[in-house]
Amino acid sequence: MTKDFLKAFGIVIRDQIIMKNSVEVSRLGTFKSVHHSQKQEKRADGKTVMLPPKDAIEFTAEQKG
Repeated sequence: MTKDFLKAFGIVIRDQIIMKNSVEVSRLGTFKSVHHSQKQEKRADGKTVMLPPKDAIEFTAEQKG
């Protein structure tokens, strides 16, 4: 695979994830956007902080078999 192909491939995946679509790559797996709600976290020093909501990319590998 060339660098140009990999760059274009990454752009396609990024654009689809931004539009909240999942991307399935045959024999590799699926990329999708996952929303994480706001949550509280207690730090080692005893302080409690609020973590803002965020979207993350999740990859699930295709099952071989």
